Amino acid sequence: MDFLVGGLVVSVSLLSGVFGFQPEMDGLQYEQLTKPIQLTQELGASQGVNRKASNSWWSSSFVHASDDHDYLILAHAALPNPNTSSVLFRGSILDINDTTYYRQVSWIFNQSSGAAPVQEGPLKIDSKNYGFVSVDPARPLGAMRTWCVSESVEFNVTFALSTPVILNGGVGTFPFGNEETLEWSMPAGSTNGHLVRNGKSIDIDNARSLTWYDRQLMWPLAPMGGSAKASWTWFELHVEKRKMSVWIWDTFDHQRFQFATIRETPGIHQVVAVTGFTPSRREWTSPISKSTYPLDWDLSLADGTTLKISSVRDDQELCNPEGTLATYEGYVTVTGRRGKDPISGYGLVEIVPANMIKRQD
Repeated sequence: MDFLVGGLVVSVSLLSGVFGFQPEMDGLQYEQLTKPIQLTQELGASQGVNRKASNSWWSSSFVHASDDHDYLILAHAALPNPNTSSVLFRGSILDINDTTYYRQVSWIFNQSSGAAPVQEGPLKIDSKNYGFVSVDPARPLGAMRTWCVSESVEFNVTFALSTPVILNGGVGTFPFGNEETLEWSMPAGSTNGHLVRNGKSIDIDNARSLTWYDRQLMWPLAPMGGSAKASWTWFELHVEKRKMSVWIWDTFDHQRFQFATIRETPGIHQVVAVTGFTPSRREWTSPISKSTYPLDWDLSLADGTTLKISSVRDDQELCNPEGTLATYEGYVTVTGRRGKDPISGYGLVEIVPANMIKRQD
């Protein structure tokens, strides 16, 4: 079930130590920052399995390891359909300093394949090969752990929700096509654990590592009156002190919606229109899913920020061998300007292409 897609890579060995992944330790500050806001979902309760919605738990860990290399470790657990017990798990490891090292795995399990059904309540997606759990079920906003054990991808990462929360859209809930979604993010949590490379266990340096965690719920039975989404691009960006969650999606009736939620100061969210979004002609086509992905983007925001975003390796697609679960999850570098000042950073792009989403009736 594991596979590795080869392809043209871009060497980024000079990036070693440039960004210096630094966790934030100010705490989630959930009560202080969100109590005055009437949220549609209490964040602690939202951590658990909600059988009325599709569920996604997603983490990207930017880590410095004991081999003196920087890595991006991705983990994604999802219950895509509230009416079934299927579990999707995907994971990958990219060496940021030597991008020739990239491994990924994508699995989907259901009861017919021998997987135990995931129960409603506290998060516990737990198997021999993969997992995504709350370390203490009584503290859903405490530490979390995710792991993967396979022939090509192996890691065990624990991260704390130690960073002031980002409420996407300003309050966490926004229309997403003709669905309603809740998305909140914890962008720079303290991170521990290890990864395995070529059979050798490599420890994560807690002082030079961080994890961005995203919790998303979508309610397909709560139509918002809009057209169903046909594809989307999402950016997680760490640019200077700003943490950005940027959404761009197209609908089946050819509308485009795009905005950024920016957290610069704890408790203060700026929701800013994306005024320009131009993918490049540099593209990569997956030999497995047949999807074609752009690899560079020009992004402009209503506050005057302009960004150039580039993927460091073309084939950062998470995909099962049948090509039915394709999503591009790529490490990116960022340069640009904010006013007259040059800015730079790093992050991740997620692309779900149009051929991966079925038109809804």
